[in-house]
Amino acid sequence: MKKSIKIISLIMALALSLGCLAGCSAGDATEATTEKASKPVQANIEYEFIKDFSVDCTDGSRFTLSEKLKDHELVLINLFASWCPPCAMEFPFMEEAWEECSDKVSVIALSCEPNDTMEILKDYAAEKGLKFAVGREEGTDMDKYADAYPTSLLVDKECRIVAKTVGTLPDVSKDSFIDWFGQFTGDNYNPAVCTYTVYAYGSENGEDIVGAVINFCSDTACTPVTTTEDMGKAVFRGTPGKYHMQVVSAPDGWELATDEEFYTHSYSEIFYIPFTKVSQ
Repeated sequence: MKKSIKIISLIMALALSLGCLAGCSAGDATEATTEKASKPVQANIEYEFIKDFSVDCTDGSRFTLSEKLKDHELVLINLFASWCPPCAMEFPFMEEAWEECSDKVSVIALSCEPNDTMEILKDYAAEKGLKFAVGREEGTDMDKYADAYPTSLLVDKECRIVAKTVGTLPDVSKDSFIDWFGQFTGDNYNPAVCTYTVYAYGSENGEDIVGAVINFCSDTACTPVTTTEDMGKAVFRGTPGKYHMQVVSAPDGWELATDEEFYTHSYSEIFYIPFTKVSQ
């Protein structure tokens, strides 16, 4: 059954430190954020696969996922709503990146907003200057992946979800999309390895948090990573699977600002972890 109309609210996670709005709320939290830390986490699980789908597009064409994957290495599926400001903000950069990488990467933007008719989407695509495919999500079953707007999925030639980001890309730009595509195309792509990226930030002003130590734990071992001066970023690379992310320590003067539990899925993902200043 189709989900109810999405609640309109903005997640301000990285508004200052990354120069953008992170995303618009899409309602239900995922199972990954509600599991208890005491439960074992099985790391070596399989990738999730997208079912083939076909939709009409605003330019009169028909987009079929399996057909696009015949002559492209990667498909970016962007889930959005016409009322979502972060979606509108990142589309020009996505368009520029697609134009440069269209020989390897196909892009489709699917509106998950029930009130976004094809006429509305035609006007929207024309206003934003979008030349890649734009259509409605209805009938594709893709809405289940949209934890917030925008949500972007990268799908490889085997229909595997190899990467997911909820909200805009960090430091969103044409180059950030091109760099993201580059991780999963050509000789750089290895489906046996996932890249999980964490950005630690100050919840009050978006400040980059340097020196936070975060464990990525399976049911057998934990691997620590430390956030750096590169936008408070830390990167963990491992076999595809579900890991429990635990903040081991925060730099002096900071503490974790949420009780939320963070879990990866079976594909490369980006996470934003908020910290707050310790009261003196």
